[in-house]
Amino acid sequence: EQFESEVLRGGDEALPVLVLFSAPWCGPCRLTVPVVKEVMKIYQSKIEVVEISTDDLPDVASNAGVASIPTIQLYYGGKVKDTIVGCVAKNVLARAVDKVLEDLGLLNDEEV
Repeated sequence: EQFESEVLRGGDEALPVLVLFSAPWCGPCRLTVPVVKEVMKIYQSKIEVVEISTDDLPDVASNAGVASIPTIQLYYGGKVKDTIVGCVAKNVLARAVDKVLEDLGLLNDEEV
């Protein structure tokens, strides 16, 4: 229910949501968490970040089309705008966030 209210039902005024699907036992997920936290700091006023444990919420992950972890999905207005599967470098994730924000007109020109 929380996933639906925070991620899928985002209204016009809602921020894009970066969702990290992971599990505590997943080595690559443990490597991805600090990268997501760094990117979260960079975009703290422009995106929300949610971490979902696929062990605790397998139905949410399955409904989101997550087949392997770590998977990062960027949502806006209840729709997936981008998906990244596997470990990701900070600059790659930041570029993906930039692109989504730019496509949505939420990036200022000086930030691009």
